[in-house]
Amino acid sequence: MSWIKIILINFILTFALIGMFILTPPILYSTYQLIKGDKTKTSLDERSTLDLYKNFEWSDKHFVEVAELSTTYYDFITWRRNDYAGETININNGLRVTSKPDKLNGKTLNYFFFGGSTTWGTGVDDKNTYPSIFSKLTRSHVTNFGESGYIARQSLAYLNNHVINYSLLDMSNVSVVFYDGVNDVNYRCRNEFNGMGTGRENQIQNLLKSEKRFSFMRTFNQMKDFINLIFQKYIHKDTSNLYSCASKKKRALTVAKSLVDTWEITADFVESRGGKFTAILQPVAYYGNADTSYLNLTSNDEKKSLAAQYQAVYPIIIELANERNFNFIDLTGVYDGCNECYIDFNHVGPQGHEILVSKLISYL
Repeated sequence: MSWIKIILINFILTFALIGMFILTPPILYSTYQLIKGDKTKTSLDERSTLDLYKNFEWSDKHFVEVAELSTTYYDFITWRRNDYAGETININNGLRVTSKPDKLNGKTLNYFFFGGSTTWGTGVDDKNTYPSIFSKLTRSHVTNFGESGYIARQSLAYLNNHVINYSLLDMSNVSVVFYDGVNDVNYRCRNEFNGMGTGRENQIQNLLKSEKRFSFMRTFNQMKDFINLIFQKYIHKDTSNLYSCASKKKRALTVAKSLVDTWEITADFVESRGGKFTAILQPVAYYGNADTSYLNLTSNDEKKSLAAQYQAVYPIIIELANERNFNFIDLTGVYDGCNECYIDFNHVGPQGHEILVSKLISYL
């Protein structure tokens, strides 16, 4: 066998092995998806089986639809969910559909609700998001600007976009409500986050690192992500030191102050255009006296550590917000005594939103 043939065979074998290495992740994942088939269409999210959903036939379908949603990156606001038409979830132009009252109350005031997934409505169908319930009971025009994972800084960016896009120089007929706290603490108390970053900052930075247009790192990124996914799923990782606000008072103060500062800047922005602004510190199961005995909220070190973050930061937020010159409402105790509100540490079911709206109406 000539040396040319030997080199050619080794060359072919080498590239065949490299090809197998590169193709393994998509092949294995596609096979996994094929085996799963339509099981995801019927499999239950544990939350949908909670007793508080026993009178709501749509609960299983809702969580199936949540799993089907996709997102797209946008400058300034970082992400929004793509439009979707389902039985329990409908999204148009990036906004969750809000039920309209049969008849408006005759007043011209428009309510803009901003916040994370609780405002968006994880855990309820379109009719039972709190903006929809508020619209129905007050017969007001309501827009739900909430988005899963949003911190207050993103809501401010989205509000800026909306004002610029629609030239809302006069907001005298607008009441803007920011419903925040959970995501600002959950994300910004994590050790890997610094500054004003969102929950996706590291992920996006890593994607943009793609060194050169043509590089070995870019070629093998898929395999690296696949290995990381396996490690995360099957290999135990110590998460007891994931957060630092409870152990570092300065960090807790920074997180609290950034949220309150964002509220104050938003208030100035809205009120300078004649509008009304209200900041609400949203309830969380780790802070308050709601009955959550049916949930495993402190079943591991990560959950216990997360609980400690809210207990450290929330009191500071309340203290700072009460000192500022904007309308602030502390609703952290709104679910005290409720035994059918929370479906996890921060989302609630229809019953919870009914209670919330009754309070919002009295305040707003």
